[in-house]
Amino acid sequence: MNEFYWNYQQTRFHGIEWIPPQHHRVMIIVHGIGEHVGRYDHVAGFFMKEGFAVVGIDHYGHGKSDGPKGGSKGFAFMFDYLQAFLQYVKDTWQQPVVMYGHSMGGGVLTGFLLKRHPDIQAAVVSAPALIIGMRPGAFLKGILKVASTLVPDLRINQGLDINKISHDKQAVEKFRADPLRHEKLSLRLANDMIQNGAWCLLHADELKVPALLIHGNADEFTAVEGSRLFAGRAPATLLTYREWDGMYHEMHNEPDSRDVLLFIAGWLSNVRN
Repeated sequence: MNEFYWNYQQTRFHGIEWIPPQHHRVMIIVHGIGEHVGRYDHVAGFFMKEGFAVVGIDHYGHGKSDGPKGGSKGFAFMFDYLQAFLQYVKDTWQQPVVMYGHSMGGGVLTGFLLKRHPDIQAAVVSAPALIIGMRPGAFLKGILKVASTLVPDLRINQGLDINKISHDKQAVEKFRADPLRHEKLSLRLANDMIQNGAWCLLHADELKVPALLIHGNADEFTAVEGSRLFAGRAPATLLTYREWDGMYHEMHNEPDSRDVLLFIAGWLSNVRN
C-alpha cells in the first residue's frame, strides 16, 4: 500500500495504490459518502491476488483530500476529476481499467458511465445511491432543491445508523473508531445524489460498457428498489444484476464478504477486450 497525492484544478486529492509484483489490469475504487478509500484495503488485497493493481482517491470533502467534511463542488466536478484521474491511471499503467463504485460512489460511477461514457473495460456498481434509503417525498425533494441553491455548503448530519452497514460487529466498530469517518452532508451533495439517481434511472438504457450491479436486499442506506429498476431498464446484454439475500449495505464487509468478492472476480474474469 502506497499513499500519494494527486492534484486537479487547484484541489489536492489523497490517494492510495496497491500494486502487486505482477498485474494485468487496474481497478479504480470509487468510495462512498462519509468514508475514504483506505477502508477498501482488504478489497484491494483480494483483487491484487486476482491480478489487479488497485488505486483510488478520497473524494473532495472526504478522507485526507481537500474540502470541508461532507462538502461538495457538485457532481459535475466529481465526474470531471474522475475522468482526469482515469486518464492519469491509464497513462501510468497502460493496462485495461475496471472501475468499482460503492454507495454514493456507486451512484457517482453510474452517472459517470451514462454521462461521460468512459473508455474502460468494465464497471462494478455496489449498492448504488440511485434511490436513498430515506426515500424523501416530492415536497422534501423540492425544499432540498431550493435550499441547495440558496445555501449549498450548509452541512447537516447524515442521520444514518452505522450499525446497519454490516452484520459483522467488528467491521461496525472499526468504522465507528475510524478517525477519518464523518457524518456530514452538504445540501448540494444531498440534492446532487437524489437528482443523479433519478436521472440515471431514466437513462439506464444508455449504458455502453459491461457492468455488474450488486445490492443486498436488507440494505437500509440505499434502496434495493433503485438497483432493481435500473437492472430492468439497462441493456440486458451489458448489465448483470445480482441481489444478495439478507445482506446490509456494505456487502464487502459482511461476514460472507468473500462470497461476494469471489462472485465479482468470477464475473470480471469473463470480461475481456
